[in-house]
Amino acid sequence: MKQLVKLNTARNCLRYLIKAYEIKTIHVPHYICPCIKSTLKKEFINVEYYHIDDKFMPVKKFKSYDYILYPNYFGICTNNVKILEKQYRNLIVDNSHAFYSKPMGLASFNSLRKFFQMQYGVMDGAYLHTEKILERPLRTADNYEIDEDINYEEIVKNEQRLDTEQTMYISKTTEKIMSYVDFEDEKILRLNNFYKFAEKYDNINELSLKLEKDEIPFVYPLYTHNEEIGYELERQGLLIYRYWEGLPATFDEHNYYKYLIPIPLY
Repeated sequence: MKQLVKLNTARNCLRYLIKAYEIKTIHVPHYICPCIKSTLKKEFINVEYYHIDDKFMPVKKFKSYDYILYPNYFGICTNNVKILEKQYRNLIVDNSHAFYSKPMGLASFNSLRKFFQMQYGVMDGAYLHTEKILERPLRTADNYEIDEDINYEEIVKNEQRLDTEQTMYISKTTEKIMSYVDFEDEKILRLNNFYKFAEKYDNINELSLKLEKDEIPFVYPLYTHNEEIGYELERQGLLIYRYWEGLPATFDEHNYYKYLIPIPLY
């Protein structure tokens, strides 16, 4: 039976799993947050990178016992996860973009910070679902001052801080914030905003988007070669992150960084 472990970051959930399952080799997509890649370098394990297709599915075929990290991209790839977990018993699901997703695969983890930072000032926190628990004790992350009016510069500074943090339990500050979050209201807000953008942009979106039952997306992923749309959204005050820098231009996935506009739903 999977247990819930509350840690300080999603990347440290992965580090926790590497130690708990004594993973020596893991398969990871090229198209993933650079913080995951830098975390894996610190663990000194063998990393085999794989490409994804235009449905965000791995192109590569793995052995049934391989350890595979698969991100639930934008919170809209639950069906991909269902397919993969039937094929590979050691699938690890990165639900950083899918806070509301049920535990899946061998283990899975999500991110409180990614989902609730802008609305509530959450600066750390991730939920890990795993059957294997490390026996060694961890210390609790430091508390911080709550700032619900967080800006981009503070987000970048906090991200740099988290890059240096060891695996710890979630801070008491984040626990306190999460105790008064209305999760049902947040779900409704995100779904309403998703369908609002879908109504406006589905006709030009080069991705075919259809939410699975109970899927709560992280962003509305608008894939378009009309780059002016992204600039217009930023002029409207929306903070647009591009996912993710660092891929060679020769990779097909580089086009996601160049042309995919992740429209926030908070």
